Amino acid sequence: MKSGDAMVISVLTFAVCFLLRSLIVQLTCIFLGYKEKNPRVVDIGLIALIVLPNVLMLYAHNIPSVAVKLAIIIAYYIGCFFLYTAIYRKINLKILYIYLLTINTPQIYANITKQIFSENRYSDLLAFLLEALVLGSILIYIKRKKYEVFVQHLVEALPKKLYILVLGLTYIASIFVMGSTRPNHDLYVRVLLIPSMIGLMIVLFSIIRTSISETEKTLSVNILSKQIENQIEYYNKINSIYDEFRCFRHDFKNHILCLRSLISAGETERAIEYMNEIEVLSSVEKKKFDTGNIIVDALLSDKSEKALASNTRLDFKGFVPTSGISNADLCIIIANAVDNAIEACAKDSSNEEKVITANADFKRGYFFFRISNPMFEKVKINDKNKVVTSKEDKSRHGFGVSNIVRVANKYNGAAEISADGGVFTLDVQLLLDSSIEA
Repeated sequence: MKSGDAMVISVLTFAVCFLLRSLIVQLTCIFLGYKEKNPRVVDIGLIALIVLPNVLMLYAHNIPSVAVKLAIIIAYYIGCFFLYTAIYRKINLKILYIYLLTINTPQIYANITKQIFSENRYSDLLAFLLEALVLGSILIYIKRKKYEVFVQHLVEALPKKLYILVLGLTYIASIFVMGSTRPNHDLYVRVLLIPSMIGLMIVLFSIIRTSISETEKTLSVNILSKQIENQIEYYNKINSIYDEFRCFRHDFKNHILCLRSLISAGETERAIEYMNEIEVLSSVEKKKFDTGNIIVDALLSDKSEKALASNTRLDFKGFVPTSGISNADLCIIIANAVDNAIEACAKDSSNEEKVITANADFKRGYFFFRISNPMFEKVKINDKNKVVTSKEDKSRHGFGVSNIVRVANKYNGAAEISADGGVFTLDVQLLLDSSIEA
């Protein structure tokens, strides 16, 4: 190959590999909930250092000693791992896993592209480009669907054995492909290599997709079941109040006739005594909350009773609309927010009264909801505006705020949390849809 062509290949390889490694860094930040903490120029320099050996490896065939080649490769792998950890400023098994995966996947792409180009330089360049296109498509899909928080929960919820299976299968596939590309296996390579690799990749993606689908279904079913149970409870409570009122109204005419008779007969004291009896009979439960939305009224009444168990008072002011947002979504926001606040107040071991303050408003098509509660332990909020749950079973807990964020995104809104001065605050803003009737 001419020196000019070699230079072009080297520059293209560096550019494509730089794009590939940048995508890996961005996807890792999304999957693991990390945030790039270095200045941009530092991260660019670290990624460039990771990429540079990929270009130098194009000329590895000029090194005659196998031992020297092996030593260079090992040094490269170790060096790249520490460069990745420098980008995230973390050293843990999750980064090691992703790094091991990114080492292996280019080999799979490269062995496929070698069937197109016999020249290693071209096949390696095409392999890097294919991998960059795949990862770029995944990144764009996650960003457009706003699946960042959901993807993080899935990564945490998936069983560890699945990760081991994926990593093991990719390495087996890589070894299989490398062995099958030996010169004395030409026929085998041409006939079976590509179908085998395609089949293996389909199996891998199927395993991941199935696991994600099952996890998503389980989470959705649990959330919906809880919301349905809550709504049934609130509807039953409302119906019991209405039934009691209807019973009293049914006998109201008879009570009026009796009172008229007593007053006409001059039995004033008996009439007053009878009125006192009617007052006891008509003790329909008074509404504790008047938000403008009967479902939310019942929900807050129920939550208020539960809050009293931990000597906590729920103070609500404002208005909740009855259109523009479904009752189910309202329940997800308000029920999760109040439950989290009650749970936080329950951690106080003193006998002092705690107050949960909630405010709601509706202006120019926007619904605003804010809730604040005192904190009695340190609350950790990560870089993704997400509360890190303190519960041991992290696969089943910590979804309250995430569900609120999901609903906020659904209505082109936002949900922000803060923990300052011993007070935890959740702010939600939604742009309501006029076509939805609650």
